[in-house]
Amino acid sequence: MKFVKYLAIAFAGVLMASCDEDFNDWASPITNPEEEAITIPGYTATAAEGAVIDMANAPATVKVLTLDGDALPEGFTLENIRLKATPEGVENAQTYEIDLENDGTVETETFNTLTQKVFGLRPLQRTFNCKVFVDAVKDGQAVLINAGSIQVKVTPTPISKHFYLIGGIEGTSWSPTETAMPFNHSDKDVYDDPVFTLTFPVNEGENWFAFIDDVTVEKNDWAYVFACAEGNGKNGETGKICRRNAIDNEGSFKVTVNGDAKYVKMTINLMDGTYKLEKINFALYYEIGNESGWKTTNALCSPKLDENYQGYYWLDGQFKFKPQAGTDDWTGDLEFAGDNKVEDIPNGPNFTAPKAGFYQINLDLNTNTYSLVAINSITCVGNHNKWDQKDAAQHMTYNATEGCWELTTDLTDGFKFAVNDDWKISWGGADGNPEAYDNLSQFDGKDLKVPNGDGKYKIQLYLSYEGANRVVLTKQ
Repeated sequence: MKFVKYLAIAFAGVLMASCDEDFNDWASPITNPEEEAITIPGYTATAAEGAVIDMANAPATVKVLTLDGDALPEGFTLENIRLKATPEGVENAQTYEIDLENDGTVETETFNTLTQKVFGLRPLQRTFNCKVFVDAVKDGQAVLINAGSIQVKVTPTPISKHFYLIGGIEGTSWSPTETAMPFNHSDKDVYDDPVFTLTFPVNEGENWFAFIDDVTVEKNDWAYVFACAEGNGKNGETGKICRRNAIDNEGSFKVTVNGDAKYVKMTINLMDGTYKLEKINFALYYEIGNESGWKTTNALCSPKLDENYQGYYWLDGQFKFKPQAGTDDWTGDLEFAGDNKVEDIPNGPNFTAPKAGFYQINLDLNTNTYSLVAINSITCVGNHNKWDQKDAAQHMTYNATEGCWELTTDLTDGFKFAVNDDWKISWGGADGNPEAYDNLSQFDGKDLKVPNGDGKYKIQLYLSYEGANRVVLTKQ
């Protein structure tokens, strides 16, 4: 087909060539210099019912607009309908071209992917202001018509409840249905806590990986694997995530190790659509015991890289230490050797907590010893209570179901968390950051700020190990 687009005079030529037709209404088309298209009086696209898309229950395709073909002269057909879609409310927004079928339909995943790319993954209704363009075709020639504007409103796919690492990492494989290495997440709703984390082993050289969710597994489709938006192997320590169908390459993640890491911690925030990769240059050790029915390993880390491992967990009865996560491999596990000593004793005795409670757990492999410090209280201490670490009114309560310490109280800028009415153990923002809510440190932690101004907050303090301790602050 010979396309004579963008010039209204070309359309006039096509019309004049068909002398039997009545083209009086088309004799003086209104031009649009920006698009170099013509407009036709009375010929305007209308948004269809399918222009409101909710991906929670949307079909595979929807009709987003209707066009009245009767407004065209006899012998003309409509082809190549497309939208130039601009996201509403986005500063310096880019315009995206979306092709439609000639009946005005489009695959819903096209808008879902675009919405997630532009706005992130929060399932809120988003608006695209769309200009409609279409070719009017006759006798092998076509003229571009500006058919007006419509709005398309899209609510993207909800966040999945489960995410899994895949790739060339020990313990998983390259498959869109591989679920052997799940990310960790709290018991909270994913919209209250959209952060998932996973620490996994890496080898010298290049380590390639990606991650998937419940949707990927259900569809068994590589297009739904999550990728780094920067492109295949071009990820940084932080960046944006998207699905592979939103970019033109695999978008796999790559971490190169040159003697500087044994593990990588990956943090994904599904609300913001971001990732964070942290190299960890020390081996983790794990506690496992009766508190979980011997089903869950709790990580202990060595923050100073000196084989002194520490973590904060609930203990109830017997437990032991092991170098591998999970319950499959017990090689090198450590047993009680008397007088707070640890040793790899085949079928040896377990350790025993003095009583059920929350503990600081210490394992020193330099001296092969362990110790427990009972956490009897945690005080939310700061300007709101004149920095009184012994203030019983600010003692937090441990919620065993949520796995966190909780308190609802009035807060203002400047607060930390202190243990056992003392400052020997306390947490603030890591790296001098008063807003490091996802990374609390007990080593000179910074006084924290309130995220949404002074007021009453529900505080949920999740303690595990240095680099993973965090607090969730919900204004009431």
